[in-house]
Parts: sequence; C-alpha cells; structure tokens
Amino acid sequence: MEKKDYTNYSAEQLLEDDFFLESFSKPTPDSLSFWVDQTRGNEVLTKEVAYAKIILRSIPYRKRIFSSDDKELLWMRISETNHRKHLFRYWYSSVAAAAVLLILVVGGFYYTDYYAKDNLTAIERVQRPEHSVETIQLILADEKKVNIEEEDSRLQYSKKGELHINTQKVDIPQKSTDTNKQGQKNPVYNQLIVPAAKRSFLELADGSKIWVNANTRVVYPVTFENKKREIYVDGEIYIEVFPDKERPFIVKSEKMDIRVLGTKFNVSAYAANKESSVVLVSGKVNVQTDNRSESVLEPSERLSYGKGSTDIKKVNVENYISWKDGFYTFDNECFSIVLDKLSDYYGKKMAYNAEVGALRCSGSLNLSDDMVKVLNGLESTMPVNFTIEREYISVIVKP
Repeated sequence: MEKKDYTNYSAEQLLEDDFFLESFSKPTPDSLSFWVDQTRGNEVLTKEVAYAKIILRSIPYRKRIFSSDDKELLWMRISETNHRKHLFRYWYSSVAAAAVLLILVVGGFYYTDYYAKDNLTAIERVQRPEHSVETIQLILADEKKVNIEEEDSRLQYSKKGELHINTQKVDIPQKSTDTNKQGQKNPVYNQLIVPAAKRSFLELADGSKIWVNANTRVVYPVTFENKKREIYVDGEIYIEVFPDKERPFIVKSEKMDIRVLGTKFNVSAYAANKESSVVLVSGKVNVQTDNRSESVLEPSERLSYGKGSTDIKKVNVENYISWKDGFYTFDNECFSIVLDKLSDYYGKKMAYNAEVGALRCSGSLNLSDDMVKVLNGLESTMPVNFTIEREYISVIVKP
C-alpha cells in the first residue's frame, strides 16, 4: 500500500481522494489498519474522517463511485446552503443530529423518491456466489441450489408460483417474505446464474418472459409486490414485459435502472464492462443512470452509457437481440464490438489494439459452436490471427 500522510486533510480533501473513497466503498484489512494508524492520537483528523463518512453514507448505496463532477456538485450544494461549517461544529456535540441535517442538505440533492425506498437497495444487496459455475444454476431464497444440466434451460413459474424446469414441475417450498429482527417482512429473492457459452429462458409468475445470455445473473423475488415488479441484472437479457398498469416493471443494474409498464427490450449491463446499453424493440422505456441523467427511448433506439456520458441512436434491433435465437448477427460492425460480445459470451478476455478494433465485420456467428470453431471461422474471413493464452486471447492483424 502506498504510504501517504493525511494528517492535515480536511473532509473536503478526503472526499476528493481516490484512496479514501476506495477504502470506504471496498474496505480491506490493510486499509482499515491504515486509517486506524492515521487517526490514532489525531482528534482533528478523526473528526474530519467521521464527517466525510457521514456524507458518504447519506448517498444511495448503489452510488459507489464519485466522478469529478459529483464531487464538484456535492460541495457546490453544501456551499450554497452556507451551513457546512455550522453542521461540522454541531457534529461535535451531537453526531445523530448532525447526521440528520447532513442528510437533509446533501442527501436531499442525491435522493429521489425512486431511490429512497428500501426495496430498491435490498435486491441489489443480494450477493453473487463466490465461485463460478459450469452449469446453469438456480439459487433459491433458502440458498438451496438447483443445477440444470440442459444446454438451453426453460424455467417457468405459474401464476401460483409453482416452478417448472423444462416442463417438469419442481417441488420446492417457497417463501415470499422473510422476517427481520425488528419483525418487519422483507421480500426474498431467487438467483438464476447462467455461465459462459450457455443461455436460458425464464418466465416469471406475472407472465413476463426473459431470455438470459451467457455470463449473466438475474435476481428476482419469489413473488412481486402489489405496487411494483423489480428484478436485478448483471449481464445481458432480452425481456418481454407483461403489461400491468398498476405495477410498473423495473430492471435494475449496477449503472442504470429501466422503468416500463409493458414492452420489449434488450439490456446489456455486465458489471465488468465499461459500457451498458438498452435497445428498445417496442413500447417505451425510461432509463435512469447513476449520474442522475434520465432518458426516454422510442422503438429502434439504443442508449449506451459509459464514462458518465449517455448516447442515443437509431439501430437495427435484430443485430442486438438475435443472440436469443442462438446467433450473433453483425452488419458492417466495428470488429471491437464483435470481439467484446464474444468475450462476454465465452468468458474469455480479448486483447487487441486499435487497428484490430477498427476493422469492419458483417455476418452471423452460431452460438451453438464452441469458441475455437467460432475463432477459426473468423480467421478464415477476417485478416486476423487468434492466439489462445491461459488468461486471454490475443488478436492481431495478419502480417
């Protein structure tokens, strides 16, 4: 760990320091020990660190990373209220009261009614399994695991919540809520895990249909609430939402949320990727990103979001949803897009330079083929060579 002296840092400086933010959002034994040593015997720094943490805790759980614009807007908001120093002094005498005031000043800027509800963070807190899987796996609310060996599995819930896997009924007791220590009932969630080079289909109890691509995790409640329907996605899905005006459907991911009533669209939101996207086939969707921007899409529009910026353009939707039928199709597409899609599907990183990425590609790839066969086919039609290494695949232009 890089040693740095934070002795005279203020809360403002801490909130602009990448290591402090990383220590707060993803603490490690080393970082915890580091901050204990830094604040030991330093009462002023201890209070500045505590003040900065109060501000960070007032921001929604899902907002894990501060961009430079976020930092500027945060302190601009505090400056405009002309209360920051007052709040800091008040914290000395009453931590609880200061926390409440800070949430009113800072939290009010970040929170909307949409993000303020507990259920919107509960589904995001469902932990991904520690170990990768080789077969499609259903993790039930009681953490019981069901392995599905079939290549293209079909999971269907009846309106009563009965589960069928490839038309065979699965007799598994389901509980829709769990009671916490305070006696409150919280929804419980199932997870569908689809590994590399496999796909699955999931029909929910409300009639909504979800095609799940490779390397994807879908979190969904055992039963939907009375006022809304909500799922969480890490990966790629194509979904046909069953219309229900009384209960809007929300697809949540790490960087964006999509809100609909009834429509068809594709979501690509791999947490490991820099860019997330939504492609609308029919109907209308509202997309909210983690930088607080909001967009409404029309049919045949694709919204891409990465590095804090949003781009919307017209596309041929078939090129983005053909995977659900077992093919990737491309029409004069940048080769970088093709390689990235294959990386997501087969779970193998592609290493290539700008020259390779700038090549154009048209055609169709059969997702039933194994990775080596697909790469050999591309080598025969594209001016590139693939070299399979242990951790990645190297792609270079043919000499």
